[in-house]
Amino acid sequence: MSDQMIHDDGKDTMVREDTAKAFRWNKFIGIILAGIVLLLILGILLFSGTFSAIQPNMNPSNTAPNQNRGI
Repeated sequence: MSDQMIHDDGKDTMVREDTAKAFRWNKFIGIILAGIVLLLILGILLFSGTFSAIQPNMNPSNTAPNQNRGI
């Protein structure tokens, strides 16, 4: 097996090819899982109504002038 260099904790280390591939896959899977967790959190916030306070109230009855003021 050939040796490959990996960069870990600020150091370059020569390791076997299979160890280098496992190291790279672990980093890749960690990044993917972090992205999935972030998307799940954003989805929960979106569907729970947290972002509804940001959106303007588009109810036409609240935007129309009051017709029954008697003036």
